[in-house]
Amino acid sequence: MKIYTTAKNKKIFSQILIFVFWIGFWQCAAMLIDKPLLLPSPIETLQALIRLAGKRDFYLNIGFTFMRCIISMVLAFGLGMIFSWCAYKNKLIRGFLNFPVGFFKAVPVMAIIIYVILLAPADSVAVIVCFFMCFPVVYTNILEGFDSMDNQLLELAKIYEVTGMNRFRYIYIPGVMVQIKAAIKLIAGLSWKAVVAAEVLSIPKYSLGYQMMNAKYYLETDFLFVYIFVIVTFSLAVEKAIKTVINRWDFRAYDYSKIVKGLKSNPGYESKVPCEVNIRHLSKDFDGKGVLDDVNIQFKKGEVTAIVGPSGQGKTTLVRIIAGLEKQKSGMVEKGPMRTSYLFQEDRLIPWLNVFDNIAFGIVSMEDDIEKKVVSIADMLEISDVLWKLPGELSGGMRHRVALGRTFICESSLLILDEPFRGLDEDLKGRIIKRLWKRVTCDKTVLLITHNRNDADRLSDRVIEYEDFRAQN
Repeated sequence: MKIYTTAKNKKIFSQILIFVFWIGFWQCAAMLIDKPLLLPSPIETLQALIRLAGKRDFYLNIGFTFMRCIISMVLAFGLGMIFSWCAYKNKLIRGFLNFPVGFFKAVPVMAIIIYVILLAPADSVAVIVCFFMCFPVVYTNILEGFDSMDNQLLELAKIYEVTGMNRFRYIYIPGVMVQIKAAIKLIAGLSWKAVVAAEVLSIPKYSLGYQMMNAKYYLETDFLFVYIFVIVTFSLAVEKAIKTVINRWDFRAYDYSKIVKGLKSNPGYESKVPCEVNIRHLSKDFDGKGVLDDVNIQFKKGEVTAIVGPSGQGKTTLVRIIAGLEKQKSGMVEKGPMRTSYLFQEDRLIPWLNVFDNIAFGIVSMEDDIEKKVVSIADMLEISDVLWKLPGELSGGMRHRVALGRTFICESSLLILDEPFRGLDEDLKGRIIKRLWKRVTCDKTVLLITHNRNDADRLSDRVIEYEDFRAQN
């Protein structure tokens, strides 16, 4: 604490020294020129500020300029967010918006001001101009964020039937938070420049820009300096305030559940019974290279089927097609209405959700006993002591157990497990299997992909060598 306080005091002292230096430089320059009409001194500028501070109109000018900045920023951000989402979802909308967004990014602000003055009342010009300058910044930044969304997390949401506002809340908004923060920071500075420039030409009754113009006309340079000082001060203060607020949006560990807190918006749970999965003449290739060729196999209802084979032979591609995450080139996948739970090769933990919520994500569409179920499964996986930590704070083994918890907690009818016990030592794996295996596989159609033949023989009802797929009917 003492070290932190000393460093902070040094920083403040250095900032004061820099400020004093530039005030001194200004004073020296004013004395050297000795023409207040060209460069008033700091004392003369301060005296002008004191005179203006006693006038009601001074505060009205500040208030109206500030209000125009805030209104235009809110409009630009809100509509930029909406249209970027629409463009992300619809290529036609994206194509339609490409021209106007590109145009307003390239056109000089003065050209926009001159034209808007012909169309709008003086009090509205600055808001309209600022909106047109800020909207492209918000739109392009946030659209870039949507375009770079982690597809693995979107697949995760699809598997666990996280839709609507829940998907927006837990995946999309946190996923583009970096771009949202960047857009807000950019328009916080841009808005003041655009608004004041528009006020200078549109001459609204109350505005800092118009008062700057008046000060110039009447050669009141000290007043001109006051208005410049006020504009710069408010601009920096607003930017600082906004940065302080949005910096608090960084992802931090939290000691509660966002998912449980938001349950009132969930649609409820609809159970689905297990049924057979029939694969008929299934083929798939990537870039012309065949991965699956005329695969025929049946996975029986309520049976654990282990698929054993070397890497790179298409086992994961097969189960991704079954889960609806890949499209086959030809053939059929016949299955009933199934709820699927899928343990991916990657842990696919959501970095901004704590361990509790990453596990609860598997049952986010349910409304009953979430807390009890998460605590129970975490206890059996021996991760109860890290429930409020973020994934980035965990070891690789713990991260994998969180992924297991999310997979096992889902009341699915089809359970797909891709190397479920990788990275776990034998003792821990044995304890987890003893506590959970029969419970999580009971009455489910289970597909177990593994390289470990011992696990396949011990945990499954049927073992299939991958090379035997063609022989299955």
